[in-house]
Amino acid sequence: MISLYQLKNKLNKQAKEFAELLEFPDLYAQGLWARGVYNCPHFSDTHNSLTEAFEQKKLDSILKHDSLKYLMINEYDDQEIIESLHKEIESMANRIESLMLVDIETLELVSVIYQVLGLPENAKFIVNTGADFRLEWRPYFDAFDDPLIVQYADLKVHGCYFRLIACKFPFEKLSLDDIRKYMYINHVNHNGEFEGCISEGNTFSKHVHWLVLTLELFSSGKVNKAQFNPTTFKIEGMRYLVYGFPLIPSFVSDWHKPDLCLRVKNLDGDQKFIVRIEQQDLVFYARRVDTNFFNTIDYEKYISLYQSSVLSHFDADNNLLKVDGVKYLSFFRPFSVEDMKGVQA
Repeated sequence: MISLYQLKNKLNKQAKEFAELLEFPDLYAQGLWARGVYNCPHFSDTHNSLTEAFEQKKLDSILKHDSLKYLMINEYDDQEIIESLHKEIESMANRIESLMLVDIETLELVSVIYQVLGLPENAKFIVNTGADFRLEWRPYFDAFDDPLIVQYADLKVHGCYFRLIACKFPFEKLSLDDIRKYMYINHVNHNGEFEGCISEGNTFSKHVHWLVLTLELFSSGKVNKAQFNPTTFKIEGMRYLVYGFPLIPSFVSDWHKPDLCLRVKNLDGDQKFIVRIEQQDLVFYARRVDTNFFNTIDYEKYISLYQSSVLSHFDADNNLLKVDGVKYLSFFRPFSVEDMKGVQA
């Protein structure tokens, strides 16, 4: 059983790490940590509360405490505590931000809190889907000579259906000219423009146009920079570029649609979740664009940039992702080395 000394020592180390990560003086960081995370007026109050619980032999009172329970992460069966943290961490970050004398992005504070509490993957916004998570890939143009040139798979995020479109990419390096030529060759080798598409009304020409616009958006000016190059996603040993978008509800497939467990934050800024599926990575991007909140961007101009590219797909829903009544621009895109840098990397 964990001792009072161990918990107090853990608390002190948390405050010390918090100070080091944000380059704050120790005493200043202790006050922020106590009030922001443990909702105590002073750092000494957290120590006093721990002492009181042990003197009364009520360790359960710590596990059930609204905020002190977060000390128990990585000490007990902590899944319920971690789920609670996911819901409360925005409030923690907002409390700390309101007390600070310097300007730090709220998403950076979220990342730091996760790291200090012993959840490094959450700090990097990494989502491990686990062995039970399975995408059901199917041909999108099943009448083509190569029906696997384009595949699709549906899944759910926050109760909303998304569609992943996987486009075969047989080249080692990204080149818009190469992908245009490759798509053109497949097009001219097939006679039926409308034939065989799972979405009635869509065509291969429309698909190629969407893919090129999407590639141009995400690779503009960065094609020759290796850290920005999209990594391919392997399906049955073949390389694909995978992009995804909210799906028109009537287009949802009858196939298996796994539920991706991630929690978008009701905070301003770019949220990039690195989603790991069978040891491969995709990026899920979300940005709050709700007019009821202050946003640091011109949201109409910002949204239009994506609605004319990745969100312009024939199957894409015009409605934005809604989480607890708040709207977010969201999509999936390939992972790049650059995604492992910075606050959420």
